[in-house]
Amino acid sequence: MGSTRTYFRTQDRAIGDCPPPRWRSAAGLVSALADAYERGWQPADVMHVTRRTLGASVASTAAAAVLFQARTCRADDRAPADWRAQLARTAAAEPDAARLADAVPPDAGPDDFAAVLDTADRQLDTRDWLDLTVLWLDFPRLTRLCPPPSEWSAVPVSEPAEHPGTPDPKMLARVRGLLAKAEATEFVEEAETFTAKAQDLMTQYAISAALLDADRPRATTVHSRRIHLDNPYVREKVHLLTAIGEANRVRTVWFDRFAIATVVGDALDLDQTELLFTSLLVQATRAMHAAGTVGTAGAGTGGTTTQFRKAFLFGFSVRIGQRLKETDSRATAQVAVDADVRIDDLLPVLAARSAAVDAEFDRLFPTTKAARGRTVDAVGWHAGQSAADAASLSPGERALPR
Repeated sequence: MGSTRTYFRTQDRAIGDCPPPRWRSAAGLVSALADAYERGWQPADVMHVTRRTLGASVASTAAAAVLFQARTCRADDRAPADWRAQLARTAAAEPDAARLADAVPPDAGPDDFAAVLDTADRQLDTRDWLDLTVLWLDFPRLTRLCPPPSEWSAVPVSEPAEHPGTPDPKMLARVRGLLAKAEATEFVEEAETFTAKAQDLMTQYAISAALLDADRPRATTVHSRRIHLDNPYVREKVHLLTAIGEANRVRTVWFDRFAIATVVGDALDLDQTELLFTSLLVQATRAMHAAGTVGTAGAGTGGTTTQFRKAFLFGFSVRIGQRLKETDSRATAQVAVDADVRIDDLLPVLAARSAAVDAEFDRLFPTTKAARGRTVDAVGWHAGQSAADAASLSPGERALPR
């Protein structure tokens, strides 16, 4: 983003000591946001990159603009469900920004938005304001995962409460609750117990859905969503996400510049992958710190603490991916036996889902290329592999389904 920062400074020199009226800046900011949406960006993407690039001091004003723009285009009535969920998370993460957006009168314009910011003493200096506006204007085109606001229907969204491929909210709440307990405890055995229960619940649900599809065939509906990753060790976290996804028929593509991964798969498989990624990342991080730094666990390798930890996470990811694939095969066969269904009747259903995911992935990302391998710290690699073997997928447990 170095060239962008130079552009900001050029703009500062151009305006000198006479910044433009605040309402005009607000109009430009909201317009830049709307244009970014038309290029494939979504609210969570905007907030992730804004925090990553400009820092927390600008995030609240950015969130206020995101929520204000949502009101102007009636997102509550017209936006897709995932878009509305992103707005809700933004409001929850930035409550002050949500209050500011709510204070703007209905059908208000950018000048009213700016007036509310001024009343709240939410003044950014000229450079910060321009940085935020130009950052959004500088966003490149992303692969479109859902219609932008300009293509939303004028009729309020009316979605069925339940449709094929939609996870049961109550089941997901139970899984999240179990994983939250696993992440909160410092005792490895207790964490494994909670994680095993969550895995078993998701396995039973997802394979039951696959069996239902086998009885009532339907075209596989493939979905896409973005997952935002934070420092440190972003690339190693991507390896973990990819390994989990590959074990569950989910394809992953990585946008390195903005630390955004896009995952493509069946709705149940995406939820499963995202939930398991969150939990295993906590386990891996805890195990990494327990293994110590290169000064204790990796002494004599000539490496650094950073190299050790990167290798640890990479080794953990590779081994977890292997174990997920192994246990998934066993779980699929066992559930088929329990349900009195031949495995030969179930496997074609799972294969059809994989084929549909591959076709959609190739359509969305026709020019992707595989990441190249690299040399890693040997001690960290083996420590990570050992930690993965000690993670919560024991041979007696049922793995998450593909």
